[in-house]
Amino acid sequence: MATFKRKAREKTARLLGYRTQYLHYSCRQPRATLVCFHGWLDNAASFTPLAEVLADFEIYAWDFLGHGKSEHRHAGERYHYVDLVPFIDAALAEVHAENKVLVGHSMGAGACALYAGAAGKNIRKLVLIEGFAPMTAEPEDAAKILAEGMHDFKKAQSLPKPHYDNFSDAVKVRMRINSLSEETAIPLVKRASLKTKDGYTWRADFRLRAPSLLRMTGPQVKNILSQIQAPTLVILGDKGMPQLRTAAEKKADFFPHAEVQLLPGHHHLHMDNAAAVASVIEKFIG
Repeated sequence: MATFKRKAREKTARLLGYRTQYLHYSCRQPRATLVCFHGWLDNAASFTPLAEVLADFEIYAWDFLGHGKSEHRHAGERYHYVDLVPFIDAALAEVHAENKVLVGHSMGAGACALYAGAAGKNIRKLVLIEGFAPMTAEPEDAAKILAEGMHDFKKAQSLPKPHYDNFSDAVKVRMRINSLSEETAIPLVKRASLKTKDGYTWRADFRLRAPSLLRMTGPQVKNILSQIQAPTLVILGDKGMPQLRTAAEKKADFFPHAEVQLLPGHHHLHMDNAAAVASVIEKFIG
């Protein structure tokens, strides 16, 4: 089985009062610097396959709070989707490069799009993989969403984490859930798992499983995304989330500077079809 040869340096930064971890892939004369943010319950290693084929690019891949090796939020605190935006802002401030391209996958893609619309004047381009906006809600559903969010947060705080007898079992679970090959699942699971006396379990904060207390409305999201000035590339998989392809057909209302590329692959196509994804990113960045 092939292995990934490009090595990353594990680094730490204090962001928003928390210890956060990220992977840094250096490059002597980078064509650009990619600052990458992963999806829900993924981690920085989800960009390992892309880093392997984008050898001419410097890459920073961050673990969001509660994910990978970054700290969990304090007891009693929640994970609000909109809080991902100031996290991205703080992470970008740690990257001292002029030619910065913001890259996000799934949940990270939606958060990167919000950032680009609200405060993205210092990014050169925006790449969104299998995602480009947060979930929205109708105003009349606010009370229901708030009530369900409070109820499910209490439940999430006591959710038991699964345990696996060995690392291979954890890899097989992730392969099945995300339709990943073994090669691409291994670095993701290494970063996502924690060895215990009984075997392995997940590092992630299970409070992440609690739904939002409040969701933006469609007009609110449209307003933010319409402010994006950076040229934007949206990459979707032909076997990815179908609702994303449907929404992409209306992209002109949201992204005045966006182009959409449909590639073979599922929701994690940047991992299992990294070469094709890297090719369109290279052409887009120029």
